[in-house]
Amino acid sequence: MTESPQFGEADTHARIIEAALKEFTQNGYKGASTRAIAERAGVNEVTLFRHFGSKLDLLRIAVRHAVRTMEIPETVDRYLAMSFRAGFTAFVTEHLLQITQHSDILMLGFAESHSHPEIAEPLMQVSWQIRKRLMQYFAALQEQGRMRGADTQIVAQIVMATLHSTPPMRRRASVEITRHLTDERIAAALVETIVSAYGAETAET
Repeated sequence: MTESPQFGEADTHARIIEAALKEFTQNGYKGASTRAIAERAGVNEVTLFRHFGSKLDLLRIAVRHAVRTMEIPETVDRYLAMSFRAGFTAFVTEHLLQITQHSDILMLGFAESHSHPEIAEPLMQVSWQIRKRLMQYFAALQEQGRMRGADTQIVAQIVMATLHSTPPMRRRASVEITRHLTDERIAAALVETIVSAYGAETAET
């Protein structure tokens, strides 16, 4: 393959990562080939291996790239300024749904982490950071008397487990089922379940 000369090194690097993300999510790690990734990126394999030493390096960097694009709130103050329902809805919509939006590469990373443990580190870090913010949010609500007493670790785990389990369910279920499992409906049901079960505010909006 003849490469287009107008691309700089940084652009080539970025295009290879994006091509790898598409190839891995569509064909899995074993089914993906460096040749196909190079073709998607518009480069030859020599260039690909010059930027990345191996297919495993590509997967590792692709996972880290996906994780870096995920936003995690530094504090929960903004969500605490709203009602429980409004604040939790904003938190779920803005941050937790990133798990489902990046589900393909995240699931692939976890699957391959059994053979390549180094891939698991950034995945675990982002999961624990989001979970930690959830626990802080629920704990602050309880301190303010806006949420009934509950084990914040368990409630946070329920929320995370719901979102982590949705992508594989959608992948395996029939179209008749998956068309109902949209992110919007899942987020709304999750918020309603948690707020109804633990909310203590009298005028939820």
